[in-house]
Amino acid sequence: MHTIEIASYHIPMLHEIGYMEDLNGEFRHPDRLMKRLHVFIFVVAGQMEVIEDGQTYTLTAGHFLFLHRGVKHWGNKFYQPGTKWYFIHFFTPDHKQLSTWNEYQTPHLQTMIPEDGYFKKLTLPKHGQVQYLSYVRQQLNQMITNQKSDAIERSVQCHNLFLQLYALAKQAQAQPRHQQIVKAIIELCHQSDHKLTSDDIVAQIHLSYPYISTIFKKETGQTIRQYQNHILIEQAIDLFNSTDFNITEVSDRLGFANPYYFSRIFKKVTGISPSQYLNQRYIRSIHRKNEN
Repeated sequence: MHTIEIASYHIPMLHEIGYMEDLNGEFRHPDRLMKRLHVFIFVVAGQMEVIEDGQTYTLTAGHFLFLHRGVKHWGNKFYQPGTKWYFIHFFTPDHKQLSTWNEYQTPHLQTMIPEDGYFKKLTLPKHGQVQYLSYVRQQLNQMITNQKSDAIERSVQCHNLFLQLYALAKQAQAQPRHQQIVKAIIELCHQSDHKLTSDDIVAQIHLSYPYISTIFKKETGQTIRQYQNHILIEQAIDLFNSTDFNITEVSDRLGFANPYYFSRIFKKVTGISPSQYLNQRYIRSIHRKNEN
Protein backbone atom coordinates (compact mmCIF):
# COMPACT_ATOMS: atom_id res chain seq x y z
CA MET A 1 0.00 0.00 0.00
CA HIS A 2 2.17 2.83 -1.31
CA THR A 3 -0.76 5.23 -1.82
CA ILE A 4 -4.00 6.24 -0.17
CA GLU A 5 -7.18 6.80 -2.19
CA ILE A 6 -9.94 9.20 -1.21
CA ALA A 7 -12.93 10.55 -3.14
CA SER A 8 -12.04 13.92 -4.65
CA TYR A 9 -15.47 15.43 -3.98
CA HIS A 10 -15.86 14.19 -0.39
CA ILE A 11 -14.18 16.08 2.44
CA PRO A 12 -12.23 14.00 4.99
CA MET A 13 -14.25 14.07 8.21
CA LEU A 14 -11.88 15.51 10.78
CA HIS A 15 -11.87 13.62 14.07
CA GLU A 16 -8.84 15.14 15.80
CA ILE A 17 -5.90 17.38 14.95
CA GLY A 18 -2.96 18.26 17.16
CA TYR A 19 0.65 19.37 17.52
CA MET A 20 3.16 17.49 19.70
CA GLU A 21 6.76 17.80 20.83
CA ASP A 22 9.17 15.23 22.28
CA LEU A 23 12.02 17.36 23.62
CA ASN A 24 13.78 14.53 25.49
CA GLY A 25 13.24 11.57 23.14
CA GLU A 26 10.80 9.83 25.50
CA PHE A 27 8.09 8.84 23.01
CA ARG A 28 7.77 6.18 20.39
CA HIS A 29 4.87 5.59 18.07
CA PRO A 30 1.97 3.81 19.81
CA ASP A 31 1.23 0.19 18.98
CA ARG A 32 -2.38 0.33 17.81
CA LEU A 33 -5.01 -0.65 15.29
CA MET A 34 -7.43 2.17 14.43
CA LYS A 35 -10.35 0.43 12.77
CA ARG A 36 -12.13 3.48 11.34
CA LEU A 37 -9.60 6.29 11.41
CA HIS A 38 -6.94 7.21 8.89
CA VAL A 39 -3.91 9.04 10.31
CA PHE A 40 -1.86 11.84 8.75
CA ILE A 41 1.51 12.74 10.30
CA PHE A 42 3.65 15.74 9.36
CA VAL A 43 7.07 16.16 10.99
CA VAL A 44 8.60 19.64 11.34
CA ALA A 45 11.73 18.82 13.36
CA GLY A 46 13.73 15.82 14.60
CA GLN A 47 13.12 12.23 13.53
CA MET A 48 10.59 9.48 14.21
CA GLU A 49 10.09 5.89 13.18
CA VAL A 50 6.67 4.53 12.22
CA ILE A 51 6.04 0.94 11.15
CA GLU A 52 2.87 -0.09 9.34
CA ASP A 53 2.17 -3.66 8.32
CA GLY A 54 5.88 -4.47 8.54
CA GLN A 55 7.04 -1.49 6.45
CA THR A 56 9.33 0.95 8.29
CA TYR A 57 9.15 4.71 7.61
CA THR A 58 11.74 7.15 8.94
CA LEU A 59 10.29 10.66 9.05
CA THR A 60 12.37 13.83 9.33
CA ALA A 61 11.54 17.53 8.87
CA GLY A 62 9.14 18.04 5.97
CA HIS A 63 8.10 14.40 5.70
CA PHE A 64 4.46 13.35 5.79
CA LEU A 65 2.90 9.91 6.16
CA PHE A 66 -0.63 8.55 5.75
CA LEU A 67 -1.55 5.50 7.81
CA HIS A 68 -4.49 3.34 6.68
CA ARG A 69 -7.44 2.60 8.88
CA GLY A 70 -7.73 -1.03 9.84
CA VAL A 71 -3.98 -1.64 9.46
CA LYS A 72 -1.79 -2.03 12.56
CA HIS A 73 1.01 0.50 13.03
CA TRP A 74 3.64 0.98 15.73
CA GLY A 75 7.20 2.16 16.41
CA ASN A 76 10.18 0.32 17.90
CA LYS A 77 12.60 3.23 18.28
CA PHE A 78 12.19 6.25 20.53
CA TYR A 79 11.86 9.58 18.78
CA GLN A 80 14.93 11.73 18.38
CA PRO A 81 15.10 14.44 21.09
CA GLY A 82 13.55 17.66 19.83
CA THR A 83 11.10 15.92 17.46
CA LYS A 84 8.03 18.00 16.64
CA TRP A 85 5.06 16.91 14.59
CA TYR A 86 1.40 17.41 13.69
CA PHE A 87 -1.21 14.68 13.40
CA ILE A 88 -4.68 14.47 11.89
CA HIS A 89 -7.13 11.62 12.53
CA PHE A 90 -9.94 11.51 9.99
CA PHE A 91 -12.79 9.36 8.73
CA THR A 92 -13.60 8.72 5.08
CA PRO A 93 -16.77 7.04 3.81
CA ASP A 94 -16.61 3.63 2.19
CA HIS A 95 -16.70 3.86 -1.59
CA LYS A 96 -16.77 0.35 -3.01
CA GLN A 97 -16.60 1.77 -6.53
CA LEU A 98 -13.63 4.07 -5.78
CA SER A 99 -11.09 1.79 -7.47
CA THR A 100 -13.03 2.06 -10.73
CA TRP A 101 -13.14 5.87 -10.77
CA ASN A 102 -10.80 7.91 -12.93
CA GLU A 103 -7.98 9.85 -11.33
CA TYR A 104 -8.60 13.48 -10.41
CA GLN A 105 -6.74 15.95 -12.59
CA THR A 106 -6.08 19.64 -12.10
CA PRO A 107 -9.22 21.09 -13.69
CA HIS A 108 -9.25 23.32 -16.74
CA LEU A 109 -11.60 26.25 -16.93
CA GLN A 110 -15.11 24.97 -17.45
CA THR A 111 -18.36 26.91 -17.18
CA MET A 112 -20.57 23.87 -16.64
CA ILE A 113 -19.49 20.65 -14.93
CA PRO A 114 -21.52 17.44 -15.36
CA GLU A 115 -22.42 15.40 -12.29
CA ASP A 116 -20.04 12.57 -13.15
CA GLY A 117 -17.21 15.10 -13.34
CA TYR A 118 -17.05 14.95 -9.55
CA PHE A 119 -16.74 11.19 -9.23
CA LYS A 120 -12.96 11.11 -9.27
CA LYS A 121 -10.40 9.79 -6.84
CA LEU A 122 -7.34 11.40 -5.29
CA THR A 123 -4.46 8.96 -5.14
CA LEU A 124 -2.20 10.52 -2.54
CA PRO A 125 1.35 9.31 -2.00
CA LYS A 126 1.51 7.43 1.28
CA HIS A 127 4.84 8.97 2.18
CA GLY A 128 6.61 12.06 0.89
CA GLN A 129 8.48 15.24 1.65
CA VAL A 130 7.36 18.80 0.97
CA GLN A 131 9.68 21.61 0.02
CA TYR A 132 7.58 24.39 1.55
CA LEU A 133 7.54 23.20 5.16
CA SER A 134 6.52 26.58 6.63
CA TYR A 135 3.50 26.81 4.31
CA VAL A 136 2.13 23.38 5.31
CA ARG A 137 2.81 24.19 8.94
CA GLN A 138 0.83 27.41 8.55
CA GLN A 139 -2.16 25.46 7.17
CA LEU A 140 -2.04 23.01 10.07
CA ASN A 141 -1.69 25.78 12.66
CA GLN A 142 -4.75 27.47 11.21
CA MET A 143 -6.79 24.28 11.61
CA ILE A 144 -5.62 23.94 15.22
CA THR A 145 -6.43 27.59 15.92
CA ASN A 146 -9.94 26.95 14.60
CA GLN A 147 -10.50 23.97 16.92
CA LYS A 148 -13.68 25.53 18.28
CA SER A 149 -15.05 26.40 14.85
CA ASP A 150 -17.49 24.33 12.85
CA ALA A 151 -16.35 20.76 12.12
CA ILE A 152 -17.28 21.09 8.44
CA GLU A 153 -15.18 24.22 8.07
CA ARG A 154 -12.11 22.52 9.52
CA SER A 155 -12.71 19.42 7.41
CA VAL A 156 -12.79 21.63 4.31
CA GLN A 157 -9.43 23.09 5.37
CA CYS A 158 -8.10 19.56 5.74
CA HIS A 159 -9.37 18.66 2.27
CA ASN A 160 -7.64 21.72 0.81
CA LEU A 161 -4.37 20.67 2.44
CA PHE A 162 -4.63 17.18 0.97
CA LEU A 163 -5.41 18.68 -2.46
CA GLN A 164 -2.26 20.79 -2.20
CA LEU A 165 -0.17 17.74 -1.27
CA TYR A 166 -1.71 15.93 -4.23
CA ALA A 167 -0.83 18.78 -6.60
CA LEU A 168 2.74 18.93 -5.26
CA ALA A 169 3.15 15.18 -5.75
CA LYS A 170 1.84 15.39 -9.33
CA GLN A 171 4.15 18.32 -10.02
CA ALA A 172 7.14 16.37 -8.70
CA GLN A 173 6.28 13.44 -10.98
CA ALA A 174 5.83 15.60 -14.07
CA GLN A 175 8.52 15.53 -16.75
CA PRO A 176 9.53 18.96 -18.12
CA ARG A 177 9.57 17.66 -21.70
CA HIS A 178 6.03 16.33 -21.34
CA GLN A 179 4.84 19.59 -19.82
CA GLN A 180 6.27 21.51 -22.78
CA ILE A 181 4.41 19.27 -25.23
CA VAL A 182 1.11 19.61 -23.35
CA LYS A 183 1.51 23.39 -23.13
CA ALA A 184 2.19 23.61 -26.88
CA ILE A 185 -0.91 21.53 -27.70
CA ILE A 186 -3.12 23.60 -25.37
CA GLU A 187 -1.90 26.87 -26.90
CA LEU A 188 -2.45 25.46 -30.39
CA CYS A 189 -6.01 24.42 -29.55
CA HIS A 190 -6.89 27.83 -28.11
CA GLN A 191 -5.35 29.76 -31.00
CA SER A 192 -7.21 27.82 -33.67
CA ASP A 193 -10.60 28.96 -34.94
CA HIS A 194 -11.57 25.39 -35.86
CA LYS A 195 -11.21 21.87 -34.55
CA LEU A 196 -7.71 20.65 -35.32
CA THR A 197 -7.06 17.33 -37.01
CA SER A 198 -4.23 15.02 -36.01
CA ASP A 199 -2.35 16.17 -39.13
CA ASP A 200 -2.76 19.82 -38.12
CA ILE A 201 -1.26 19.11 -34.70
CA VAL A 202 1.64 17.00 -36.02
CA ALA A 203 2.50 19.74 -38.53
CA GLN A 204 2.97 22.19 -35.65
CA ILE A 205 4.43 19.96 -32.91
CA HIS A 206 6.69 17.87 -35.22
CA LEU A 207 6.22 14.68 -33.26
CA SER A 208 4.17 11.56 -34.01
CA TYR A 209 0.51 11.84 -33.07
CA PRO A 210 0.34 8.58 -31.06
CA TYR A 211 3.27 9.83 -28.96
CA ILE A 212 1.90 13.29 -28.20
CA SER A 213 -1.67 12.04 -27.67
CA THR A 214 -0.41 9.48 -25.12
CA ILE A 215 1.51 12.19 -23.25
CA PHE A 216 -1.47 14.57 -23.33
CA LYS A 217 -3.83 11.93 -21.90
CA LYS A 218 -1.37 10.97 -19.18
CA GLU A 219 -0.73 14.57 -18.07
CA THR A 220 -4.28 15.97 -18.36
CA GLY A 221 -6.57 12.98 -17.90
CA GLN A 222 -8.32 13.55 -21.22
CA THR A 223 -7.65 13.08 -24.91
CA ILE A 224 -6.78 15.94 -27.26
CA ARG A 225 -10.18 15.53 -28.91
CA GLN A 226 -11.94 15.77 -25.54
CA TYR A 227 -9.97 18.90 -24.71
CA GLN A 228 -10.89 20.50 -28.03
CA ASN A 229 -14.54 19.61 -27.45
CA HIS A 230 -14.41 21.41 -24.09
CA ILE A 231 -13.04 24.53 -25.78
CA LEU A 232 -15.74 24.44 -28.47
CA ILE A 233 -18.54 23.95 -25.96
CA GLU A 234 -17.23 26.90 -23.91
CA GLN A 235 -17.44 28.94 -27.12
CA ALA A 236 -20.97 27.63 -27.71
CA ILE A 237 -22.06 28.74 -24.24
CA ASP A 238 -20.59 32.19 -24.91
CA LEU A 239 -22.53 32.39 -28.17
CA PHE A 240 -25.79 31.30 -26.53
CA ASN A 241 -25.32 33.99 -23.87
CA SER A 242 -24.22 36.82 -26.13
CA THR A 243 -26.35 36.28 -29.26
CA ASP A 244 -29.74 34.96 -30.25
CA PHE A 245 -28.27 32.18 -32.38
CA ASN A 246 -30.20 28.94 -32.27
CA ILE A 247 -28.66 25.46 -31.91
CA THR A 248 -28.18 24.95 -35.64
CA GLU A 249 -26.55 28.35 -36.08
CA VAL A 250 -24.13 27.78 -33.20
CA SER A 251 -23.33 24.31 -34.50
CA ASP A 252 -22.55 25.70 -37.95
CA ARG A 253 -20.58 28.61 -36.52
CA LEU A 254 -18.28 26.27 -34.60
CA GLY A 255 -17.77 23.87 -37.50
CA PHE A 256 -19.63 20.80 -36.20
CA ALA A 257 -20.72 18.28 -38.82
CA ASN A 258 -24.39 18.72 -37.90
CA PRO A 259 -26.59 19.93 -34.99
CA TYR A 260 -27.16 16.38 -33.74
CA TYR A 261 -23.45 15.74 -33.27
CA PHE A 262 -23.07 19.16 -31.65
CA SER A 263 -25.91 18.38 -29.22
CA ARG A 264 -24.35 15.04 -28.31
CA ILE A 265 -20.98 16.64 -27.54
CA PHE A 266 -22.63 19.50 -25.64
CA LYS A 267 -24.45 17.06 -23.36
CA LYS A 268 -21.34 14.94 -22.86
CA VAL A 269 -19.34 17.98 -21.74
CA THR A 270 -21.99 19.81 -19.66
CA GLY A 271 -24.37 17.05 -18.58
CA ILE A 272 -27.39 18.65 -20.28
CA SER A 273 -28.50 19.16 -23.88
CA PRO A 274 -28.21 22.58 -25.55
CA SER A 275 -32.02 22.84 -25.65
CA GLN A 276 -32.16 22.23 -21.88
CA TYR A 277 -29.49 24.86 -21.39
CA LEU A 278 -31.39 27.38 -23.47
CA ASN A 279 -34.60 26.69 -21.52
CA GLN A 280 -33.02 27.21 -18.11
CA ARG A 281 -30.80 30.23 -18.76
CA TYR A 282 -31.69 33.83 -18.20
CA ILE A 283 -33.29 35.34 -21.26
CA ARG A 284 -31.39 38.13 -22.95
CA SER A 285 -33.24 40.80 -24.87
CA ILE A 286 -31.46 40.56 -28.21
CA HIS A 287 -33.14 41.57 -31.42
CA ARG A 288 -32.02 40.76 -34.91
CA LYS A 289 -31.81 43.51 -37.47
CA ASN A 290 -34.24 42.99 -40.35
CA GLU A 291 -32.29 42.56 -43.52
CA ASN A 292 -34.93 43.79 -45.91
